[in-house]
Amino acid sequence: IMSTTMRGALGCVSLFTSILCLNSVRGQGVNIPLPKWDVLSPFPSASREQGADPLEAFGGITGIPRGDNSVYPSDLVFGGMAGWQTIAADNANNVNIQYNSSYVNWDLIEGWAGEAGAYFQGWGLSDFTTNETVTHVMVTCRGVTVFWLDDVIMRGDTYGVGYMFSSAALNAGVHNIRARFLGEEGAGFQCIVQNMNEVLQSSSPLLPMNDVIVSDIVDGVLASPWVSISVLNLGTVAIPTITIAASTSAPGVSVYILAQPTQTLAPSQIAPVSFQITFTPTTLPPSACPMGKTIPVTFSFLQDVVKGHPFNTTVNFACLNFTSNAYAFTFQDFDNSVQYAMARAPIYPCDKTFPQQESCPVLLTLHGAGVEASSGAWTYAYQQQNYSWILYPTNRRNYGWDWQGPGFFNVWNALDSFVTLMQGVPTSLAASYAPDPLRLLYAGHSMGGHGCWTVSSHYPDRALAVAPAAGWISMETYQPLFLRVGDSWADPFVRQILFGSVSDWSADFYTPNMVGIPLLARMGGDDTNVPPFHLKRMVRLVQELSHNTSQQVAQISEIAGQGHWFNGVVDDSIMQGFFNDHVLGSVPDLPTTFVVTTLNPATSESRGGIQILQQVIPHRASRIKVTRNGANWSLKTENVRRFGFNCIRSSPSSITVDGQSLGSVSGCLPVHYLRSDSNPKTWRVVNDNGAWQTTERGPLTYGPMERFLIANIIILYGTQGDGRGALPLQIATYLSNVLYFQERYAVNIVADTDFYPSMFESNMLLIGGPSSNYVSQKLANMFPKGLSFEGTNVTIGGSTFSDPGTGVLFQFQCSQQSMSLCAVMESICLMKAVSLFPVSSTMMVPDFAVAGPAWGYAGAGGLLAVGHWNNFWEYDESLA
Repeated sequence: IMSTTMRGALGCVSLFTSILCLNSVRGQGVNIPLPKWDVLSPFPSASREQGADPLEAFGGITGIPRGDNSVYPSDLVFGGMAGWQTIAADNANNVNIQYNSSYVNWDLIEGWAGEAGAYFQGWGLSDFTTNETVTHVMVTCRGVTVFWLDDVIMRGDTYGVGYMFSSAALNAGVHNIRARFLGEEGAGFQCIVQNMNEVLQSSSPLLPMNDVIVSDIVDGVLASPWVSISVLNLGTVAIPTITIAASTSAPGVSVYILAQPTQTLAPSQIAPVSFQITFTPTTLPPSACPMGKTIPVTFSFLQDVVKGHPFNTTVNFACLNFTSNAYAFTFQDFDNSVQYAMARAPIYPCDKTFPQQESCPVLLTLHGAGVEASSGAWTYAYQQQNYSWILYPTNRRNYGWDWQGPGFFNVWNALDSFVTLMQGVPTSLAASYAPDPLRLLYAGHSMGGHGCWTVSSHYPDRALAVAPAAGWISMETYQPLFLRVGDSWADPFVRQILFGSVSDWSADFYTPNMVGIPLLARMGGDDTNVPPFHLKRMVRLVQELSHNTSQQVAQISEIAGQGHWFNGVVDDSIMQGFFNDHVLGSVPDLPTTFVVTTLNPATSESRGGIQILQQVIPHRASRIKVTRNGANWSLKTENVRRFGFNCIRSSPSSITVDGQSLGSVSGCLPVHYLRSDSNPKTWRVVNDNGAWQTTERGPLTYGPMERFLIANIIILYGTQGDGRGALPLQIATYLSNVLYFQERYAVNIVADTDFYPSMFESNMLLIGGPSSNYVSQKLANMFPKGLSFEGTNVTIGGSTFSDPGTGVLFQFQCSQQSMSLCAVMESICLMKAVSLFPVSSTMMVPDFAVAGPAWGYAGAGGLLAVGHWNNFWEYDESLA
């Protein structure tokens, strides 16, 4: 992610076109050749499926003969058996794999299974030799998600973006890389190993990456002081303290560090290092920062653990104009990491256009997969609006989390930060250009169209109108999951729990929340990327629920002959006319009858001001059907235990709930209503300022496991007892690097013996159970009721799991004061637990899962236990 002035500076973002994307760092190493690869593929694969490597049934890639004539079963190839082949890498270390029609009949497969039928997986193995006593290497594999250097697991650079690297110190001898790759008809990847010994002889081990976030300078003032630069620790010891120095060559300008970073770096860890700066003078005159020019700032990374000349990196800060340019601002997200968003001011001031509100609506638009929010092709795809701000969040990465999970909450934190701090708005104009977070025009394209469906259906009370373009409904409908390898053996109830853990992001389920909100679905009639089916289905569902086919309810704009992206897809006269029709009005009136709908109170706001806070049965459909008779409302609940009014809208004069008259609304949240467990038709008012969530599950603590990620994260690795050696730290480093690559997390890795109480303010991932992790041992009394350990054996709901090759992952509330969550990975085979952890969107992990010996090849069919805890953090057989 680049600053405004570094857009386009990534010279190596396309896959397999250059050796390494190190143009922004000082001191390249020496390439170690990887000329020959032994490749075993293709085997069936499905999108986002965990486990399910068919080779695991025969010993796994390290347990079978390498490069011989052995063959293994595959659903894809002619004759049903796939074998080894040797492939030579090209001069840039690219490995290209193709299968002709005589070996795999792709046309036949895709004819019945669609594009998803062409997905496959495989392995590539290569060796190299080091001759020095110790060789420090930097390694990356582009086009693969995970690889192993010898037996150390490392994150790959899946999308070839050029900022995912790992490091290791290798003894003299032969070493091995094992890359697990995915393909579609064909596959390609590129692994690079560089000898960094010469570099480290004179330089610091802190190597800055070409992954920089800064704000722009708007009318001479830095929009936000936060700067974030990603750094790799090339060394073999942890870096506990990093100090930044800054300088600029701009005439008449000085730069100072306001706050130093708090990030620590374990060996081979890559993470964003964030700090604050300021310029003097604080308002730069036009002569120092003329519009369209840049201010260069050089940052040096200093540390005291290992000596060496510091690496420097120079970042250009763009000088932009408030009234005409889209600009970048930085902010602290839900996990305290520094992220950015783009903003563009309206042409006319808000206080003049909207004298009653004295604030402007916000056109909230979400980008597609692979699109950088700062790209001019995206920010200027929308014309500057007359009366509304345009806000462009990032999803935290250009692929990110599909605007689900961390990406979903990034939207709201970007909006909240901008509304509160108004970054980039000149002080003299702040009162005239205030953004309104409760009057939103929702929009987006492709993956961002899915995001538009999601944010508008989960936060419907803020909607002026909704206009997704080429937006898919859910991953289950976009990438059909009927080809999942492991589902053949999975208990149907297990599949129900797994699919239920990701159903919260199925926008079609939430269409009842969209009734009464103006909707325009935009699509190209020939779009083969996101077929028009997705948008037409959503419109049909809204029309059916509205019992009205009028264009005033929901309308389709399908442009004949156009594909996925075309000029004007998000901003032609039709789209802009729709925005203009609704930007000047108020939030639409509520229908006489509407249904508040959620699958998870943790991600849903309100409809009609009514917010569901707790379910009777977690992760099942919860609804409140509301019938309005003037200011008197009748509410009929389904699977709702707690609800309240958030007062985004005017509350009714009186309410009747499930036939019980409760009179006037008792107040805004946290005041709420609680259903009696003994008499489901009886409700009472609760006014405990939210204290109930310290012992019961609610919006802050509901699962699934993905919800663990919506906080600052610390990984505490176990150092106790059982002879695992360096493995817990290796796993901690791998998972930290995964979260950095996928969603730009800044994770601190800490030994269990260095735990201190203030860590309860964060969510903690504990590598190792009570027998191997000191913190797990101390928190064992907080584990959910029905779960216990004896050594590495775990008992859940009366069943004990002790087979070799078993792994467990679960989350629990580890602090009633801060309501923070902890997650524990433990197993006889610790790597099995690692494979359960959600590292991208639509990975099906509820509150707990136990992977058995067959998990590696059977996927969901190899799960021994899976489920959700109930509202009181207890095992409940109806949820597992």
